Amino acid sequence: MRVEHVTPEDEVGLSSSGLDQAFRLLETAVESGFIPGLATAIYRSGKLVRVGAAGSRVPGEAGPSVGRDTIFLIASLSKPIVCAGALLLLQEGAFSLDQPLCSVIPEFTGGGKEDILIRHVLTHTSGLCDQLPDSPALRRRQAPLEDFTRAVCQSMLRFPPGTGVSYQSMGILMIGTLVERITGMRLRDYLRERLFDPLGMRTTTLGMPASGMERAALSLPAPFSPDSNDVGDDWNTSYWRALGAPWGGIHSTVEDLGLFLMHMLGQREGPLSASLRAAMTMDHVAYMPGIPPAERMANRWGLGWRLDRSYFGDLLSSRTFGHAGATGAVYWADPFSGLACVLLTNQPRLLRAAPPEYENLVPRYGNALAAAIVDLCAGETEPQDEPGATAVSSCG
Repeated sequence: MRVEHVTPEDEVGLSSSGLDQAFRLLETAVESGFIPGLATAIYRSGKLVRVGAAGSRVPGEAGPSVGRDTIFLIASLSKPIVCAGALLLLQEGAFSLDQPLCSVIPEFTGGGKEDILIRHVLTHTSGLCDQLPDSPALRRRQAPLEDFTRAVCQSMLRFPPGTGVSYQSMGILMIGTLVERITGMRLRDYLRERLFDPLGMRTTTLGMPASGMERAALSLPAPFSPDSNDVGDDWNTSYWRALGAPWGGIHSTVEDLGLFLMHMLGQREGPLSASLRAAMTMDHVAYMPGIPPAERMANRWGLGWRLDRSYFGDLLSSRTFGHAGATGAVYWADPFSGLACVLLTNQPRLLRAAPPEYENLVPRYGNALAAAIVDLCAGETEPQDEPGATAVSSCG
């Protein structure tokens, strides 16, 4: 693995040998051929510590190699970013979380959809489907996003809003539609103007122009899952790359995504207010009485952010927020320790259907990174798990 040391580890309270051990987990996965190519970036206390890259941008070929500036299709890592963009309008008073979505999108009614609040689509509690039953047909005929939106407005709910938790990419599509209806702008242009440019995310785009593929990694097809009809067999087509699906169409680099995480941690200036960032990373599902208690505990969601630390690493604090993407991507940040990680690969089996030796590689990598911390807030303990509580690290 090609590793660039940006900030001395001891300057930010990390063990150099501990980070070496974490990186070896990834290096082994590339050397064995399991992961064709990857890039990763580690941050602490607002500083980029290390960037690593290994393997090939094109699966099955010797080159070109992945570098720190390689652009990846980040799939569902797009979701918290799109939600953040929409919530900029919330902090400006354009809508409230408990406002019906149909008040902005009038055709979004029927079958109980008029009861879906904006909060529901931000927390996967809307009852909308993840992928449309006719998504494969829409993609085969290279349908525009408007056709997907129209189909969602005509779809049936899996359960009444606010009574269950079910991952729903189509809810994020409707969040993108909400932004476009309020602003009159294309979502991709809005995100660039209001979020990407202010944060210095210069290589990040929703949708990829054909010229951008010169620096982009190609993805292996996703393994078939009986839980999804969206198997990712067209991720590398010019249609899908350019479509700009709000639920999974952002292209970015590890360092651009690191800028977003640093802003979420309050370690970099940007457009999201401190109050909004706190609201995004609190557990909103915990306050929904219509959801059974066991289901609330097992499915903790902020506004766009997954809050289940075991998904990213058992040794991270309960305040950790992050997300994973089906193309083999993950990022997370721990407000208590100030540690953050971005890992982008072109191997979808990183997240499911991995061979036994690489099963749970993402949380194993997170555990090794967390174990590299040598000054975890001396004399302090992690805040107790209380719904909606926030934590501020004294580690910097």
